[in-house]
Amino acid sequence: MTYDEKIPEFALQPAKTADENTDTAQINDGFDPTPYDRLLVPAREEGKASTEKEEEFSQDLPVLEETAANKPDQEQISEEKSFDATEKDNKQGLPKQILPEKVIEHKQEEELEPVFLGEEEIKESSETAAEPVKITPLAGQAVYNELKITAVAQNLETKIFVEEDILVPDIKPDLISILSMDGKAFLSSKEIQVGQGDDDSIKVTGEVGLQTIYLPDGKEDESVAIIQSRLPFKTDWQVTASPLSHLVIESKIERIDYSVINERKFRAKITLGLFLKEYAEKELQLFENLRGEQLELLKETVKMSHVALRKEESLEIAEDLKVKEGSPRPIKILKSDINVVENHKQTTSEKMVINAAVRVNILYLGEEEKDGEVIQKPAFYQGKADFTQFILMNKEDNLAMSKVSFNDKELEVTISEEEEDCFILKGSVNTSVEIYQNLEKEVVSDLYHSVKDTTYDYTEKMIEAVLGTGTTEISAREIVDVAERNGQLGKILYVNGRIKEQKSRAEQGRVTVEGILEGTVLCIPEDSEKQVFAIKQDIPFRGSIDIPAAEEGMKIDCQIGIKDLWSDKVNSKQAEINASLQLEVSAIKETALKLIKNPCFLENKQNKRPSSMVIYITRKNDSLWKIAKKYKTSIESIKKINELNDPINLQEGSRLLIVK
Repeated sequence: MTYDEKIPEFALQPAKTADENTDTAQINDGFDPTPYDRLLVPAREEGKASTEKEEEFSQDLPVLEETAANKPDQEQISEEKSFDATEKDNKQGLPKQILPEKVIEHKQEEELEPVFLGEEEIKESSETAAEPVKITPLAGQAVYNELKITAVAQNLETKIFVEEDILVPDIKPDLISILSMDGKAFLSSKEIQVGQGDDDSIKVTGEVGLQTIYLPDGKEDESVAIIQSRLPFKTDWQVTASPLSHLVIESKIERIDYSVINERKFRAKITLGLFLKEYAEKELQLFENLRGEQLELLKETVKMSHVALRKEESLEIAEDLKVKEGSPRPIKILKSDINVVENHKQTTSEKMVINAAVRVNILYLGEEEKDGEVIQKPAFYQGKADFTQFILMNKEDNLAMSKVSFNDKELEVTISEEEEDCFILKGSVNTSVEIYQNLEKEVVSDLYHSVKDTTYDYTEKMIEAVLGTGTTEISAREIVDVAERNGQLGKILYVNGRIKEQKSRAEQGRVTVEGILEGTVLCIPEDSEKQVFAIKQDIPFRGSIDIPAAEEGMKIDCQIGIKDLWSDKVNSKQAEINASLQLEVSAIKETALKLIKNPCFLENKQNKRPSSMVIYITRKNDSLWKIAKKYKTSIESIKKINELNDPINLQEGSRLLIVK
């Protein structure tokens, strides 16, 4: 078969004239499809070159314009017919993106502009514009209850370093080595009143009383020597405090380092901790209601503590301290340690009764007869003087906590001139007392109106509530070994200690306190040829107190006092250090209290009126208050209609009928 034989017969027929075209002959209704050629031609072009760049489409644009120019009859089509034709094609599902973007924009500007800028579309867009919300402040109608409390506004702490070279006095023997160094820090002014125009800096001044025990050189009658030193300090502390508030500062020696420079000089470096409390008056504006409006209010009872009383009183003490029988008669005091510890206290609505003890440790030089000769040797005395103090106060109810602290700076110990074998403790004890009272107040935490939309602002105030206190005694014990170089242990000469570290935490119904007691023991060796030596030992301690309201994360206020401290010889190679500690703790809950302020009504015409009857399916964490607020009804109405016996525990998925 040849190539010509494969050609169909109809393809070999001559082409028909324009008049013989059956498609044209069938359309005699006056409709001219020519304008659609302007759409169909670029549509075919787009199908062929859908992946080409925008520049290729722009090349077809002149061709379309030229075709339109060669057909003048197309320009005579009225705007109305063009509009109708376009509308028909839209109904037939003509694609919206037939032309490339630039071509469509060009044709719209040229012929189809009246279609896309019709009045109906402009009207529709204007109707969708958001209506402005009208806010009506209600400050003049708001009713507040003012509550004034005194609380600790802030707790701050800082560290300063006191370093000084100390000379050995001329009357003292040369220094071989330092056995022990301890001391106390005293402030010149403990309390500061903040004025209106004061700057953000306070001056803290005071002194450190330092006692150094060292091994002397060249004297056989003294096995140890003591140097008493006073090191002044001052610092400018940058503190931002509220006007008219009270600042109370405490000081504590945290660490003592020393080094010997030569036989007549040594260097001491003290790390001193400063602790500040700011007591300020807080004014709480508690929202109550709106005058002339029926509001639904969500109220909750809030517990808060405030300082009901801060007071300081002094008590004069004069007590004879008898030396135990058989001990050397005191002729010279080398070193004395005074510590005031609270035994117990009782608080009523009108007074506080405090029972405490002044515990005294004295290292002294004594004399005794031996083989008809009077010899001198160092000795150690431990004693105490109990006292009771009454602190009067205004009648206060709901007392939550009391804190007592003592200042023993004015106390001193001397040797009695009238009696042998006796010391005299005299001076004054300054006692500071803080009384905390618990208050319970009803606070509005949320609100809504049954008809109008409401909004409000709120401010946060930090408050504290003392939820429980407790007191207990614990013991700490440690056996220490004597170093081989010191030989065998003969007797215990002196013991002293301080709280080095402490931390506390709240658990479920319990408070646990842990820490380290640093103990120092001076020992006399069995061999008289050897010198006095010192043993330092960290003694861990741990105790717990049951406080039912204590929970994890609570703030714990803890005071630790050394009630008693002693050391005994176990054998020639070991000594035992024992301590009795008193713990007083308080569990305090901190809360950010939200206080409502600036209530307003909102008015918006677009807001839809809530349905008068709704079936609501409860969700997780739903509450009757949330549901009632959403539908502007009342909790009592929901409870009554749905016959709720236990409205607090709503089960997820429950159906509630809400009637407005």
